[in-house]
Amino acid sequence: MFIMKNYKQETEYFLKNKFEGDFLINEPLTNHTWYKIGGPVDFLVYPKNLIDLKNILSFCLTGQIPVYFLGLGANILINDQGLRGVIIKLSGYFNFIEKSGDLLKVGAGTLLQDLIIFCEKNELGGLEYLSGIPGTVGGALIMNAGIDKGVISDVVEEVLCLDIDFNELNLKKSEISFGYRSAPELQDKIIFSCFLKFTHQDEEKLRKIRLEQLEKRRKTQPVEYPSCGSVFKRPTGYFAGKLIEDAGLKGFRKGDAMISDKHAGFIVNLGQAKAKDVKYLIDKIQDVVLEKFNVLLEPEVRFLGF
Repeated sequence: MFIMKNYKQETEYFLKNKFEGDFLINEPLTNHTWYKIGGPVDFLVYPKNLIDLKNILSFCLTGQIPVYFLGLGANILINDQGLRGVIIKLSGYFNFIEKSGDLLKVGAGTLLQDLIIFCEKNELGGLEYLSGIPGTVGGALIMNAGIDKGVISDVVEEVLCLDIDFNELNLKKSEISFGYRSAPELQDKIIFSCFLKFTHQDEEKLRKIRLEQLEKRRKTQPVEYPSCGSVFKRPTGYFAGKLIEDAGLKGFRKGDAMISDKHAGFIVNLGQAKAKDVKYLIDKIQDVVLEKFNVLLEPEVRFLGF
């Protein structure tokens, strides 16, 4: 419950008079997620700089206004009813790539694929196997995005972030226990940039690997439909998609949400899918796979508003 009476009016006043960045009111989140699913959020804001970010966070904390962070909206499912409160996006003003000695300083709002192209053109190897993975650099850090041939933590030197009290922290790689789809020390932090270190690699070789990865994804994943990417983490000793297929669920449909008939590890939006339909399929997959194989699949997708 909001402590601040008439919080919408107070928030709008704050944004118009004390906020330097951009903002949208009652913005449909279908425009901001890969699923093309999600109701409206009261306020969607783009902080202009670090001071702006701290100010909006402090305002929300003081008023007990719910606040969320949203990157490219890849690994996320947002309720059809939308969200009350404020969503912060760093993809506007925190989208930058700067050379700093033998390192790159990269903003958390930078698109991962833009960074990969930049590295290719500058003969910097280390991220090429992440080609085709959607999302921002900040989102990739939080979940240690990657595949078996490489993850983003391979090139991390330092992560710049805010703690829950909005203090600035510089976390060295040695201070972050990166694991499979995990970075525990980053879960309660607000990442705004990072330093990454690469190895020299021939541009043509990097391009070849990138195009091969993109082609592999095109052939094996349902890229022709909106989705959130892989729905479940890979369980130890198994592949989620294979378990779902062996459970007989490939192609199973609820409304316009469907377990992909190309790769059962994906749930796709055939046109007008609702969040409740996708959530129904996720729950059904978990129940059936647990019953048939005694394996509990852990969602990789994050849920907002449920």
